[in-house]
Amino acid sequence: MADDESLFEVGGTRDYSRVALVVVTLLALVVATTAVPALSPAGTDTPASSLVPIPEEVRGGSGGSGSGGGGGLGALSPGDSTDVGGSLGGESALRSQSDEVHFRVQSTQASYWRTGAYGEYTGAGWERRDGATPVEGELPVEGARDGRVTYEVTLERSAASLPTVWRPTRVSRPGVSVTENGAITADGAVPKGTSYTGVSQRPADDPAVLSQAGREYPAAIEDRYTQLPADSEARLGAFTDELTADDDDPYETARTIERWLESNKAYSLNASHDPEREAGVATQFVFDMESGYCEYFATSMVAMLRSQDIPARYVVGYSTGEQVGENSYTVRGMNAHAWTEVYFPDVGWVRFDATPGDERRQQERAALDDEPATATPTPAPTDQPPTDTPMPTDTATPTPTERDDTADGGYDVSLNRTAVPGVPVTVTVTEDGVPVMGAQVLFNGEPVGATATDGNVTATVPYAATLNVTIAGTADERVVVYGAPSRENGRLFRPAGPATHDTETFELNTTAAIAVSGDLATGSEVSVLALVDGEPLRRAAVTLAGEQVATTDDRGRATVRLPEEPGETTLAVRRGAVEGTRTLTLGRLNVSVEPTAPLALPLTDARVNATVAGEPTAGATVALDGERIGTTGVDGTTTVSLPLADSATVAVSQYGQSRRTALEGLYANLAAVVAALLVAVVAAVALARRYGVTPRRIGAALARSGQLVVVALVGIGSLLDRAIRRLYRRAALTVDHLRALVTGRVSPTALLAALRRWLADRSGGVQSTVTARFESLAPAGDGDAGSDDAHATIREGWSQFLGHVSVARPERRTPEAIAAHAVEVDDLPADAVWTIVDAFRAVEYGQREPTERVPAVDAALAAIDDAVERADDTDGDAPEGKPEVAD
Repeated sequence: MADDESLFEVGGTRDYSRVALVVVTLLALVVATTAVPALSPAGTDTPASSLVPIPEEVRGGSGGSGSGGGGGLGALSPGDSTDVGGSLGGESALRSQSDEVHFRVQSTQASYWRTGAYGEYTGAGWERRDGATPVEGELPVEGARDGRVTYEVTLERSAASLPTVWRPTRVSRPGVSVTENGAITADGAVPKGTSYTGVSQRPADDPAVLSQAGREYPAAIEDRYTQLPADSEARLGAFTDELTADDDDPYETARTIERWLESNKAYSLNASHDPEREAGVATQFVFDMESGYCEYFATSMVAMLRSQDIPARYVVGYSTGEQVGENSYTVRGMNAHAWTEVYFPDVGWVRFDATPGDERRQQERAALDDEPATATPTPAPTDQPPTDTPMPTDTATPTPTERDDTADGGYDVSLNRTAVPGVPVTVTVTEDGVPVMGAQVLFNGEPVGATATDGNVTATVPYAATLNVTIAGTADERVVVYGAPSRENGRLFRPAGPATHDTETFELNTTAAIAVSGDLATGSEVSVLALVDGEPLRRAAVTLAGEQVATTDDRGRATVRLPEEPGETTLAVRRGAVEGTRTLTLGRLNVSVEPTAPLALPLTDARVNATVAGEPTAGATVALDGERIGTTGVDGTTTVSLPLADSATVAVSQYGQSRRTALEGLYANLAAVVAALLVAVVAAVALARRYGVTPRRIGAALARSGQLVVVALVGIGSLLDRAIRRLYRRAALTVDHLRALVTGRVSPTALLAALRRWLADRSGGVQSTVTARFESLAPAGDGDAGSDDAHATIREGWSQFLGHVSVARPERRTPEAIAAHAVEVDDLPADAVWTIVDAFRAVEYGQREPTERVPAVDAALAAIDDAVERADDTDGDAPEGKPEVAD
């Protein structure tokens, strides 16, 4: 059979059965490329594995337990234990720079995506021993809340732990469980492509709320989450004691540690510690290492907090990821992250992240752009404990309030701290530097006690605008007693003298600050915290719109339900002269319904859009004609199918509000559409009759189209058949030549000579084919030659015209845009410009006869040349050279 003879031709006719066989074979090859990996042993690597990816479900791993158990799913499947600096779920996920997408999120807020938490620290890594409870309905949330987050996650890899925002209250995926640490897990691997929605309630993170949380931890929390291996982290406690010595509460301690780690340790994915040393990971990082990545920062912060008896735990998951649209995020392998959660009474677990954020994001951007990250200076190594002074805290040391010195006696009065309403303060009474004993002390005229031998008495500051401290003596005369030893061991003191009234006045702050935690929405329940100079405003009346609704407790807190009506309302707290107000804006629910078709028609879809205060509201209940059909998504929208009726009513409810929107005249819209279709059909029939279009002709055209498709398929099959046959023959011939070279039957020189001859033959063949093809396309006759000359003339004229136009990259502009630029910017004559553009466009795009347009183009070019010359003569000072190119 000749080389150019097709295998589809047998005896001069087409063999269509052979065509069908080739097509079926090609389809089988395509199916095989996807089926073979799934049938291969899991994890088997072959040369083809780089070309045909093996699904993750087949590679193995769905969570598992044990160190690194997770089968290669990384932070999407954290195991029951992990070594710091080692693997997490079968791979070093937390130092990964992979740009592979792990999942995509639509969320009402940017968040961290949590997949697991660990409570037991071993000194080398982390373990978790929490059980799991099946999720049934809504998950309970304890502690102060700070707003709701709604999100929809689509997995791009299989996962055993579903990313959620802390604290999840609802997950739409069935068959999942929640661990004691709040992670949402599945019994097996959730496959790639799975989508689910979640709702979470953020814990309160207002510094004022956290600073007042105190240290009254539940026993189970304190016992489990303050544990440290004493033998490996003993040095860490002493250093942290010194670092946080000036902090007044656990929140200040957490912030001090977080800031110290951020500012004293650099971020690097190349960091490592010595696992053979007795010192734990946290101790090595704080004392010996210059840099680290998220595992080291999070572990060290947890250990430092636990050394201060503050409950903390180690958490893994993903940072926010790349924002790719409004409320849309793409989360990749490089976003796998670890951070710290700290427990606060009556609030719950709150996130802290000591990893330097800017440096970490710089690394992620560099990996995403495939560019090297800029080096970050790191502190010099030292074998001694860090000596940096502790970071300053947000709360200043209290200082005594300046007083009005109006005393008419000789007593000196001082306070041990700033006087704050409702807070105990110690009054010290002295005379000539000697403590006064037995002096009666009054606060704003009310007796509060008598001074002891040290001249002190402690009492609570009243809720007033000023504090008047009055000292009243009790003895008849003043004597100095150096009495016998007493319980003060002979300490010198002075008894109070005759009844005198020395008064010192201290100004008090009477403005209360109000913090509100929770959803600021109609009908929502929120937590209110009232403070004066950072101290709780106790037993204060809480009012909404002038009506008392609650009273603060001993920590200045109260729970309030907001009004059902939208708009502005005033929240106020007051006790005595101390008061504070805050205006709350409760958004109004607005609903719009837009048909997806140009008109609202029965049995078509309509898009419902719900907003509160102009922002999309997720999770709103949507009903159609009184029947509940679902809830709005993350973007505040959902789709409803209109009924077969003349009207439909859509009702949306959220935050105690309800809005209704009616779509009327559905049948009238349908009648209008039907009438328009009838008119179109009548017009089409009339046009068909006018131009002789009959059903038979239409059928014949369709038949010809089918034949063309068959012919095209046959041609493609023939080409593929010929290509496969030639490829096979060339491959076999190449193998024969190589075998001959190996066995010595042919020398390398002879083989190279044969290759050069073959290349020369192929080059000559290609040149001949191309020449023949051009000769077959060459026009014949003088008339055609004249047409070609005219084409060339118009193209040359277009090139000359472009030489006078100051537009950059004209190949990227349309002829119309170039013409407009020439007239408006370069001041070329409009008639001449448009003559050239019309000619060029008609010849190049319209395939029109160019000969008759050549004279007009020549005249237009001459007019443009004259205009340019006149412009040059007029502006003699213009610099010579090429015209300035426009941007």
